[in-house]
Amino acid sequence: MMQAYVSLYKYKGPIKGGGRERFEKVKNIVTDEKGIIRHMYGLLGEYDALSVAEFPDNRAAMRAALRIGNLINAQTNTLAAVEGDDFLQIMSEL
Repeated sequence: MMQAYVSLYKYKGPIKGGGRERFEKVKNIVTDEKGIIRHMYGLLGEYDALSVAEFPDNRAAMRAALRIGNLINAQTNTLAAVEGDDFLQIMSEL
């Protein structure tokens, strides 16, 4: 079973040269790490972009986040996520 991860990205420099071509490179990195991108959003505010992806384990998620951060010149903040029903079940067990 794949684990969900939410990644927040904050660009550290110019973003010229981004767009679809660079996003294809990002998707290739995720695929290389045995993951899949479920959602991607551009943001207004403290962070510039957000992705929701699934990876087989923390190591794969960390490798992808570091590789993507280097590619797009961005600071990343990646968080392991739990589905809502699972989260509620965990809370009910307390």
